[in-house]
Amino acid sequence: MSGTRKVTCPDCSGEGDAGEAAARMGRCAGLTRGRHPAGREGRARARGRGGKRPAHSATAAGSMAGPELRDLAIPTVSVEHPEVFTVEEMMPHIQHLKGAHSKNLFLKDKRKKNYWLVTVLHVRKINLNDLAKQLGVGSGNLRFADEISMLEKLKVGQGCATPLALFCDQGDVRFVLDSAFLEGGYEKVYFHPMTNTATMGLSPDDFLTFVKKTGHDPMIVKFN
Repeated sequence: MSGTRKVTCPDCSGEGDAGEAAARMGRCAGLTRGRHPAGREGRARARGRGGKRPAHSATAAGSMAGPELRDLAIPTVSVEHPEVFTVEEMMPHIQHLKGAHSKNLFLKDKRKKNYWLVTVLHVRKINLNDLAKQLGVGSGNLRFADEISMLEKLKVGQGCATPLALFCDQGDVRFVLDSAFLEGGYEKVYFHPMTNTATMGLSPDDFLTFVKKTGHDPMIVKFN
């Protein structure tokens, strides 16, 4: 019997070796530009007929991010752009916006008992083992959560993870925030407003006000 463990892509159910999971999920899961675990056929299944990526545009829930902020009298700026699934795809459309841009990781522990939304500067390279130690869950215990879990907890699909969806959470998700968003002297911080066809900016203080109004006390972490 082979000792190689298989991993299943959450978007298309293609399988691959677990040792290359993070890289091989590739653009299908919006994580890296590596190979999909099931190769070209897996990528095609994930993107849909004709090799196109699945659409994750604003849903009824997604359109609620703006009103939630307006109810708190929080001013925002918004920019629409083509659908994007990675930071690399996003930046050419928003690099003219001055401020802190984000990378958002939706994670779970090994036993699927706890979930984390981790928001860091878009330039950060995150090692899950190091992050697990910082969060006190032990090295090797963090995984990327599947899309079904993200839809259930935050009401958004792959490519749309955002702290602006925290108002949808019923207390199951812990929020981890890169301290640079609050301490970097930025005038604006930017996130997807529950759709990957737009980017929304607000002040760091207003962002923190919003997060706390959702019932989340963010864990502020310093990253090197």
